[in-house]
Amino acid sequence: MKGFNIHISGNQINTNLFFENDYDSFVFKNDEVEIAIEGIILNKQQLLQNSSYSNFSDFFINLYQNKNINSIKELDGEFRGFVWDKLNHKVFIFTNPTSTQRVFYTKQNGQIFIDSHLVRLTESLKKNNIPVTPNINNLYKLLTFGNMLENETPIENIFKILDGHYIEVDLKTKNILEEKYFDLENVAYYKDSKEKAIQDLDAIFSENIALEYQKDTELNSKHFTLLSGGLDSRIAMLYADKLDEKPDEAFCFSQSGYLDETISRQIAMDYKIPYTFQSLDGGSYLKYIDKLTKLSEGCGLFTGGIHIQYAFENLKNKDFKIVHSGSIGDGILGGFNTVPFRKKPGEFKIVVNPKFLPKVKSDFEKVLNQYESEELFYLRNVAYNRTVLGAQVIEQYAYQTSPFMSKTMLEFAISLPEKWKINQKLYLEWLNKFTPNASDYIWEKTGMKPNAQWKSTFGPKVKKRFSKLWNAKITKQTEKISMYPYEFYYYNSQEIQDYYQAYFKENIWRLENYPELKQDVEFLFEQKDFYQKSQGVNILAIFKLFFK
Repeated sequence: MKGFNIHISGNQINTNLFFENDYDSFVFKNDEVEIAIEGIILNKQQLLQNSSYSNFSDFFINLYQNKNINSIKELDGEFRGFVWDKLNHKVFIFTNPTSTQRVFYTKQNGQIFIDSHLVRLTESLKKNNIPVTPNINNLYKLLTFGNMLENETPIENIFKILDGHYIEVDLKTKNILEEKYFDLENVAYYKDSKEKAIQDLDAIFSENIALEYQKDTELNSKHFTLLSGGLDSRIAMLYADKLDEKPDEAFCFSQSGYLDETISRQIAMDYKIPYTFQSLDGGSYLKYIDKLTKLSEGCGLFTGGIHIQYAFENLKNKDFKIVHSGSIGDGILGGFNTVPFRKKPGEFKIVVNPKFLPKVKSDFEKVLNQYESEELFYLRNVAYNRTVLGAQVIEQYAYQTSPFMSKTMLEFAISLPEKWKINQKLYLEWLNKFTPNASDYIWEKTGMKPNAQWKSTFGPKVKKRFSKLWNAKITKQTEKISMYPYEFYYYNSQEIQDYYQAYFKENIWRLENYPELKQDVEFLFEQKDFYQKSQGVNILAIFKLFFK
């Protein structure tokens, strides 16, 4: 585990670093300040060009001297870190604007523990004879929503630093204050025309692609990109090609013969990009219960990342430092909009198991009431708190980036009127104006080429119904209905079924002190639906990981 931890007890403060000075990471210590930053600063060269410094650590140290903790507002990318201001007796701990680089904290028995890894934080608590207990209500939220909401974790009194936030610890009073440094709530509506917005989108996206690929060059790394049958990764790759930054390798993983493979393979062949495909056939990785629970740290369901783990651990050549993706593009450009106007959020996209919604309804409504925009709610609680698991799996090998996740892009996307974005209207207009060749290939989501608005609106429903009918009733190939048909894998492998049965029997005793939760987990495991079975097992895996 990389990252860092901090332990504050009485007048003592101990910091421990577990990362090396690679990427843009650095550590600086003197009698006045200790600064540690881990990760990638995508706009580093821009910052240095506008300064008198050639070294990023010198630049940031000077920046902090002038702007204090407000200095982190200048940074964009995949990073986290802390500043121990010894003169002012304060410690600032921060994560990046999208919280893909997680940091957790707790205050217990007069002591403060901060760690970039939840598992390691709980180990520190146990070493200090502080009990680690489950937050049962949050576990029910995991079952209901598929991930934790907001800053919550599966453990009582432990919290995650929110996206675009930092915490300030006053070493004199031991008070903890959480502050926002990147704000999307007060972004004003875009004032120009839709045509101008599409041009601006092109400019922002082009700059983001250039920054990412120039970072490869800076790090002396090859260009490695994910490519699927979707639009996000396709557009990112085509923009790179347009900017003469052709990827050195495109990587796809899915069920053999599914649209993700057939579409991405054709694109790579047409653009003469070396292509690597990893088959997900068979689903042996469904047994990665403990491995993925440790990586997710109980903040998301392990099934959300097991296929990614399998794909990357079987990738032969890992000679890259950045994995280029199109993560969350679909969401911020229309996927999080249910109506063509601003509205408060609801259950759309977030509830995965309504059975347990009544148990968490009160807390859920309190969270919903904090938001005036459904987009901002889904951005944090679906994009950042759920899809981030994929990036965390990949981070064992390299940092994952996306041109859709820069501060500039996020602010711009949020500013656009909902009526433009609904059903990916503006997304498709942008695509067909600046990368019309993207419409040469069908879109996995719709089963049709993305060259008409009606295909985006009605295509997913048509494709879903037709695919199920064709594969389940006619060809009898039920494994062809998705990128990773877990249900099919489970019921076509006695070995996997036996593994889950044994895992359940060996670990159900861990819930003896929580009879209601135990009963609900037993109910889940009795269901025929694999998703519900895996949810029950997920709870057992969390107890096994944290509450031994």
